Amino acid sequence: MWVQLSLVALLVAAALWIIGDALIVGFKKPDPERFADFIELMGDDAYAYQLSASEPRLRWGALVANYSVPLMLLGLYAHGYLVRDSLIGIIGVVIVGIGMSLSPLAHATFYFLGLASHRAWNDFTTGTDTSASALHAQQIFHFLTWVWGPAAGLTALGGFLFSIPLALGNTTLPWWSVLFTPLVLSIPGSQLKRIPYPGKPLLDGALFNLALFGWALAFLTLSIIYPVG
Repeated sequence: MWVQLSLVALLVAAALWIIGDALIVGFKKPDPERFADFIELMGDDAYAYQLSASEPRLRWGALVANYSVPLMLLGLYAHGYLVRDSLIGIIGVVIVGIGMSLSPLAHATFYFLGLASHRAWNDFTTGTDTSASALHAQQIFHFLTWVWGPAAGLTALGGFLFSIPLALGNTTLPWWSVLFTPLVLSIPGSQLKRIPYPGKPLLDGALFNLALFGWALAFLTLSIIYPVG
């Protein structure tokens, strides 16, 4: 029962992170014609993605994911229990936990990047000197790359190590269950980004969380068919 409850917590957390990503990133890619000069000034189109979002939307996008992290960490109980007889699997779960613990800072930084981008865009469109506001936004973006990289990297590394005993059939789940893990699901998911449609920015920003939701659902179903604990 505790395994299933743990996975329900992970399922809820993944859903909340997807909602948070949707609120922050949105569904529509910035108009390349309207924002071309602004993107050239800033050096990246990341600054234009959140210009259509209001401050409350950005705020709730950051908070809804941030406060769901305890549920995400609770979801690791089922993973640890599944690979309890594998040292490399346990190490993987611990590393995933570290990566997840670092992720709220990276996600919340998008809120501040959004506000700074709004300020730079306002200066740009009103003809005001953009040197200070543009630099401020660029500094936040630089900070974001530093905090996002370790969080994503450690989560991916831990997920890979966790997948090893799963793929080798050293757990109560069948070996093919590894095909539903986030790392594997992210492979076909990354190809979906090639398809132009209104929701593409969300897929760009929430690919891992969408894969995590799929894994949580698959793990929950498999844990019932092949009792884990």
